[in-house]
Amino acid sequence: MDAFVSINSSLSHGLVAELTVYSEEPSGLASTALDWLTNGVAQAAMHDESKNRAPSPAVSDAGYSHVRQCLKGSTPGSTWGLVSVSPQGSLDVLYNPYSPEVVPWLRSRIEDSPESAAVEIGEFSAAGEAGNPVVRLSVSFDEELPNYVKLYYHVDEALLTGPATARDEHMRLRAVVSWACMRYNVVFGHFSYERSGGATELERYLRGPARVPSRNTPQWRERLRGYSWLMVVSRDIVESLGGSDSLQSSGAFDSILTLPNGSLLLQATSSFEQYRGEAVRAVHDAVREVLVEGELRGPSPAPGQPPTHMVVFG
Repeated sequence: MDAFVSINSSLSHGLVAELTVYSEEPSGLASTALDWLTNGVAQAAMHDESKNRAPSPAVSDAGYSHVRQCLKGSTPGSTWGLVSVSPQGSLDVLYNPYSPEVVPWLRSRIEDSPESAAVEIGEFSAAGEAGNPVVRLSVSFDEELPNYVKLYYHVDEALLTGPATARDEHMRLRAVVSWACMRYNVVFGHFSYERSGGATELERYLRGPARVPSRNTPQWRERLRGYSWLMVVSRDIVESLGGSDSLQSSGAFDSILTLPNGSLLLQATSSFEQYRGEAVRAVHDAVREVLVEGELRGPSPAPGQPPTHMVVFG
């Protein structure tokens, strides 16, 4: 039994689908990041972008402490949104990602390969305050990995498993991830708890260098950084595992989509809530030969931590 089940049964945690995009020409990665934060956001947005737009655009470098103050007093049900960029510790914020000023503003900052950039969109509550974002997409660059950009789709676990929201959230997640995988050169992808800080669930519980994402990322042709409910496996690894037919016959995956670059987009079960127990073990067993190797450390039973059900121990 998961050591955290009783502790965290009533908690919801952030989840993130991470897509690693590779390019032999690093200059093209900025365009990918910009496209993800504009066209990708449009794919994810469920509301009509032409109405209920956020108030007049404003730019601030004061940080998040002033964001919520600026996003108050608007009509309940109308849209709020912001774009934030964090280059080397500083922070720029631009409200209203739908305004024409956003693209050139964002492009100028993305071209500098910032540490991260994000777009969030939500609705104002009945009290006229900004609630949690309905859509949140982000990107990250790593100076140690100049040939890569990582794209992130963020979703709250409660929305992905709640009876009233699960269907729509699954459809949106799958649609946006598939759209990106067909559009960009995605060579690896995983779906993990956001608190892992960019690590896969497997990396999170490994000891030593084997747990470092920046060390494992360039190994995408030979090794998988982890396994998860939704994942992208490169063509080279697919071939080493016996091809897509072999993965299909393993019975570990509910769906398999072949991407233009030869990678596979794999989904283990029809819903995230079903990804437990034997379903997790089946995925692990299907790809265990190509997983990064290292000593597993046991989970620390601390309250508030994400559950450990997505890792096979022992």
